[in-house]
Amino acid sequence: MKLGLYQLKYPARKLLMWLLPLVKDVSPNQVSLWMLPVGFFIAFFSYVGFTGLPIFLLFALILCLLRMILGTLDGLMAVHFNKQSPTGEILNRLAPELCDIMYLVALILVRPDLTILGLAMLCFGWLTCFSGLLGLVIGRPIQSVGPVGQTDRLAAFMVILLLQYWFVSVDFVQIFMWWCVIGGLITVSIRLWRTLNVPS
Repeated sequence: MKLGLYQLKYPARKLLMWLLPLVKDVSPNQVSLWMLPVGFFIAFFSYVGFTGLPIFLLFALILCLLRMILGTLDGLMAVHFNKQSPTGEILNRLAPELCDIMYLVALILVRPDLTILGLAMLCFGWLTCFSGLLGLVIGRPIQSVGPVGQTDRLAAFMVILLLQYWFVSVDFVQIFMWWCVIGGLITVSIRLWRTLNVPS
């Protein structure tokens, strides 16, 4: 069984088909790049929301939804309009990773007393991506499985944004950090095992 939410991108693509006529003259690479300012404001609104103005957590949540749409739409456009390119492949992976770094760093800044835990969270975020792509080096498939892949992490972040808005006194930042570290360790282990043991 494949753990994780990554496989939901395929039904999500079907839900976004209606947008294709609106973006037929837009480059998928441009859509990928649109994620970067969205990611910056997710991080900024999250920081402001977690440090004293909870209403900004809802703004961050809405932008997370937009980021998910953009992150699905760029690949859908590339396939549908036959606009795949090596640059597009790089941007398709790099833009969401940079967005992740932004909001994870924002969480570390929110809780400087948890800097070591926060850096471990950041490290496992990178290792999750690295272990997923490692198979390309040895001719094995890319691995997107595990309980804390990029999609799972973003979905969980959206949940804590909402929970923190409702329950201001609960330390959801620390809970999220621990979940990323423990779940990240599991995810990296699964991905490495599958890369080395599951035939292509």
